[in-house]
Amino acid sequence: MALQFFTLDVFTSQRLQGNPLAVVTVPAALKDSLTQATKQKIAQEFNLSETVFLHEAAESNAGNEERYIDIFTIKREIPFAGHPTIGTAVLVKYHLHPHVQTLVTKAGPISIVPQPENQIRAKIPHDVHLHTQTLADVVAAAAAGLSPDPQIREAELRAPVFSIVKGMTFVLVKLPSLELLSRVSTGYRLDFDNLPKPLLDEGPWGNSFVSRYYYVDVGGEEEEEEEEGGARAIRARMVQGGFEDPATGSAASALAAYLTLGEEKTGRRFRVTQGVEMGRKSEISVETTTRGGAEGGVGLVDLWLGGTAVVVLKGTLTLDGFA
Repeated sequence: MALQFFTLDVFTSQRLQGNPLAVVTVPAALKDSLTQATKQKIAQEFNLSETVFLHEAAESNAGNEERYIDIFTIKREIPFAGHPTIGTAVLVKYHLHPHVQTLVTKAGPISIVPQPENQIRAKIPHDVHLHTQTLADVVAAAAAGLSPDPQIREAELRAPVFSIVKGMTFVLVKLPSLELLSRVSTGYRLDFDNLPKPLLDEGPWGNSFVSRYYYVDVGGEEEEEEEEGGARAIRARMVQGGFEDPATGSAASALAAYLTLGEEKTGRRFRVTQGVEMGRKSEISVETTTRGGAEGGVGLVDLWLGGTAVVVLKGTLTLDGFA
């Protein structure tokens, strides 16, 4: 079996910056031949934070405006992730199928809208949930896997735990300075699958990928976002399991939703810069809209993730043992 693949650097317009992504195209005739186990092995072969499998339409249905995608880490399939969404949307919209309007993920359909300079806006499906517990409720203050720095560790322990969809959850660790953000390290690991007590709420929220997302609110809560082109500036890092992710669109989306709802705003725009400390600067934009307010609180209506990507490699993936 031979499959075409592309790699892209996402949330950047400069190659060798941003977050690398592999996209493997799967012809309709081979859809049933490519098993979950084989997809997982392919993701492990690329050894990137995520690999996408883009299912092509049958020739008789080539004009279909939807394409289905599967997203895999090196360990599991996940329902949604931000940089795979933006990277695949750029590849589809600007290189393969300009007529396609929607990417369908396990979390739901995502509308993709082209913007100037090869940018993409993607309307992200969301099902947000603020969990009851924090790390302080389930691990000891001196637990292995927490930061050895006392300021960072305290922030980790009290950070809110927030899901953007069922299956994607982030511990949103707010830090007071960029200097402290620079001291976050990949050298400590917290095994979220084997904590002493459950961190996540029971029921449909209990089974999820979980990671820590560290951020500094550079713009601050009072920044004038109403000005034309204005957006609240955030610097962030995603460090988990001994590695650092250059850009995490799902975490940026979760953070934007959490801040918008917590501050009961009618809508906000965010510019999240990530990957600086590891030399792979990434620029992520998120826009939220809400309904309600006052005594009834606010509810999240729309969440738009934005960014661009550049193709770095393209080639053929050859698999043994297939006709």
